[in-house]
Amino acid sequence: MVAMLPGAAATALGTLGVDAPTGPWAALRHALDPVARPLLVLSVLLLVAGSLRCGRAPAALAAAGGALLYVSMYLASGSAPAAMAGTGTHTGTGTTNAPLFYAGIGLIATTFAWSAIRRRRRTCRPAWLGSTGSAS
Repeated sequence: MVAMLPGAAATALGTLGVDAPTGPWAALRHALDPVARPLLVLSVLLLVAGSLRCGRAPAALAAAGGALLYVSMYLASGSAPAAMAGTGTHTGTGTTNAPLFYAGIGLIATTFAWSAIRRRRRTCRPAWLGSTGSAS
């Protein structure tokens, strides 16, 4: 979930009242902007692949959560830095994309919880063995 670090940093700094259009934080923002989108896509793919071990349902939740995060951060907003914090606004409407952002975070958290419960019950299997194979 390395891709969420820039968004988390932007949210934390925004909460403290530190904005990044100028000054030393702007250099950090500009350095992270080109890699944030590929890191998000890669981390969601890794999360989905890791969730497959505990079944298709947690993997589907991870994919849906990742899709909602991607939409809220990059497609439903006008500016990437504001969107990374989940607070970007749609052009001209004045509404935020925060519900999409937090729904995505919720789905990913549900994926972690569901996978943890299944691991505790020892119902997770390696993905490459499928449902008929047995791990040795």
